[in-house]
Amino acid sequence: MRIVDLRSDTVTKPTLKMRQAMKDAEVGDDGFSDDPTTNRLETMAADCAGKEAALFVPSGTMGNLIAIMVHTKPGEGLICDRFAHINTMVAGNTAALTGTTISPLDVDESGNFDLVELESHINLDNIHFPRTSLIVLENSNNLAGGTVVTPEETSEIFRIAKKHHLRLHLDGARVFNSAIAQGVDLIELTRDCDSVMFCLSKGLASPVGSIIAGTEAFIKEARRIRKMLGGVMRQTGILAACGIISLEEMVDRLAEDHDNARYLANALEGIDGFSIKLKTVQTNIICFKFELPQLSCKEFVDNVAKKGIYLVHLFKNIGRMVTHKDLSKSDIDYALKVFKDTVSKVE
Repeated sequence: MRIVDLRSDTVTKPTLKMRQAMKDAEVGDDGFSDDPTTNRLETMAADCAGKEAALFVPSGTMGNLIAIMVHTKPGEGLICDRFAHINTMVAGNTAALTGTTISPLDVDESGNFDLVELESHINLDNIHFPRTSLIVLENSNNLAGGTVVTPEETSEIFRIAKKHHLRLHLDGARVFNSAIAQGVDLIELTRDCDSVMFCLSKGLASPVGSIIAGTEAFIKEARRIRKMLGGVMRQTGILAACGIISLEEMVDRLAEDHDNARYLANALEGIDGFSIKLKTVQTNIICFKFELPQLSCKEFVDNVAKKGIYLVHLFKNIGRMVTHKDLSKSDIDYALKVFKDTVSKVE
């Protein structure tokens, strides 16, 4: 059976060059900071993000958690988008492990904050509420449909943060997608952030790993917390070798994933049951509504999975598809045919 996996760009397989690099990687013990390949990756990553230092971590989830733990103290609060990954898709780790209260705000359909509302939710003095110490921004915004945050929008949020002496952390799991979609250098999206996390294991196709970057002092504390969380992985050069290739060779090709996402989204509009907000299809993610009287979104996702087309059902009538390097136009055409056949059989 032909498989077309649209669940996420995390399903990408490492390239042949990555597999060879893993075999040839020079390694040491990263717990003692003496893995030369990992050290090289961290230097490259810090330079890419325009930061003083960087740290290789097992996952974006851990990277964001570490950043929150560095920037906040138990009993303090952070502000983020209500649908932000740190609020919805991390098994409650902020509540369970940091002692920090999340103040989630509603955003518009593109995932943008109302800046007046954002500023109004900052608490510094009222003893009845957690003192706000951090704003977390997500770029691109996963559950808004992969929408981008511009450098200007980031600067406005940074201005509010600095006015109130807050930190600004960027959950940039797919920030390279955002940069490519906007035609800007990554530094333009990270310059105003105190720290940034970005994933190597999504569209950049590494098998494992993410980066957090910030000041030397931030990374020194982040390294300690990574140890606390069990994130020291020893001979990480085997994985870091792939991350180096991700940064050197896999960034520019993200534009192909964006083209495929728009191609898919435009075609979905012509299939009964689908509702797409095309203006939110800005990178490689499509959040869609699907509902027919005879077929719910979950039932549709389950049915097409039996035919080898894998999607994600999020909640109610909302689902998600993500394009990536291991999907071709032919794969998308095949998926569209399965979608049409599935819908036609229930009408």
